[in-house]
Amino acid sequence: MKPLSGAYTVAIPWYEEEDFARLWSLAHDRDEISPDYATWHRNARRVLAEALAAGKAIEVVTIKPDAYLEWLGSAPNTAAARLRYVEQIVAGLVTSIRSDA
Repeated sequence: MKPLSGAYTVAIPWYEEEDFARLWSLAHDRDEISPDYATWHRNARRVLAEALAAGKAIEVVTIKPDAYLEWLGSAPNTAAARLRYVEQIVAGLVTSIRSDA
């Protein structure tokens, strides 16, 4: 039996601690995001747990600042844009993910 996917799969943006402050400072919706990584991380883990409890398959996509900002161009850096970015990565529409290292 093949596992179900599609509507049951949730793509979730993820941030590494070393990238969080930079991404937060560039966000147009930063008034809706805690500037504290530990608070963001705790909330993100809660969202993951809720999705798993609802029977969703989770695809966690780490957003690296340089690659994301290149993809974003001059569009506003909002939660909707970040979600669209990770959904495009999961769908295979964005294939060149650069490492910022």
